Amino acid sequence: MTPRTENNSSWELDQLHRDEITVAMNWVVRTCQEIVRDYSHKVFWVPAGTPTGTAPTTAHLIDSARTDVLNKLQRQVSGAEAIISYAEEERAKRKR
Repeated sequence: MTPRTENNSSWELDQLHRDEITVAMNWVVRTCQEIVRDYSHKVFWVPAGTPTGTAPTTAHLIDSARTDVLNKLQRQVSGAEAIISYAEEERAKRKR
């Protein structure tokens, strides 16, 4: 995150925040692409196979959904949310 300094103009800080938000959102999109590439077939989720090759149990599906998809997405979305919140706070401070 960009540290707030008095030497930066309002335009420069806005540009830095736009860049940070863009990078964060690019990572969210890349994570989605990675998940689609690694865990889907024709855009439908395909859970990782079971160690024994048998049909997955409900517990295995839940674990696979969380581990392979939801946790990865949540980390990226949380990071992007934090960057956006920081940018909003900085903008609010400058407008006071």
